[in-house]
Amino acid sequence: MVDMIIRLTVLAVLGLALANALHAVIVFVRFAHQVARRAPHGGLSFWLPAFGSMRDARIWLGHWRAFFESGDLALIALRLDARLVISRHVHLTVLSHTWAIALSAIASHSLI
Repeated sequence: MVDMIIRLTVLAVLGLALANALHAVIVFVRFAHQVARRAPHGGLSFWLPAFGSMRDARIWLGHWRAFFESGDLALIALRLDARLVISRHVHLTVLSHTWAIALSAIASHSLI
């Protein structure tokens, strides 16, 4: 009985993790599209910077900071979706770990 509960739990966790991974991919694609839309040359300088000095690195970080702090509604929605994906992943990790500990305790008491 405990083995069946563990297997069903593992399948449920894997299914939720797969759904969360797909959502994360969608969020990343939307984010890359926003970067390409806002930056020159399709956002290539954002993803592959070429630093000639520390000043160039500071400018690059300043561009990223300005990009993330913009009031564009699409970016606000992307930030919300990214937070949702991360919080769902942390919740799933903590929940599955707690459930595994509880089942281990139940299984050890049922064997005695």
